[in-house]
Amino acid sequence: MKKSVCAAALAAASMAMASTAQAADAEKRGGWLMQLDFDYGGDNLAELEFTDGDSQHVKAGQGVAFGVGGWFRPVESTPFEVQAILGYKVVFTAAENADIKVTRTTFQLNGIYRFENDWYVGGGLTRHMGPKLDGDGFFDDIEFDDANGFTAEFGWRWIGLHYTKMDYSSPGFEDADASNVGVRFTYRFGAPK
Repeated sequence: MKKSVCAAALAAASMAMASTAQAADAEKRGGWLMQLDFDYGGDNLAELEFTDGDSQHVKAGQGVAFGVGGWFRPVESTPFEVQAILGYKVVFTAAENADIKVTRTTFQLNGIYRFENDWYVGGGLTRHMGPKLDGDGFFDDIEFDDANGFTAEFGWRWIGLHYTKMDYSSPGFEDADASNVGVRFTYRFGAPK
């Protein structure tokens, strides 16, 4: 009799743990994320000449971008997810006596497909809002129109490579290719194992 009661208790405990695990898996359909990009590329917006003879090109697609957002799996049983990320991208120059930089607010809407071996591929729309080359009084600032582009990426777990195709335009200034390649680090809170 005691063996039967113990067996029934173990069976009930196993079912309770299984349902708890299923509930935990269901909760992993979405969560928050943080993203850090290191990008390089695009046309030269300015060239700085330093007193020691060195120079630096300021490129339209260059910069470090930090973003926060969320991810969501529309269907629990598939490895496809949608990500939305709002961020800020900036490139500073090496000038010690000037704060010359390129800044822009970014928004990404990506679809990501995750394979069982932890590799992933994805792509989506990217928008840069308020791109601006700040001359810090050494030359006139250039404010570009908001720009839309496309991003493609692939990676493994939390590190990836991405390419963004985008152009900047501004009245009175020639259009600039702001396309870039970069390394991307993404941490997804609550991501499925």
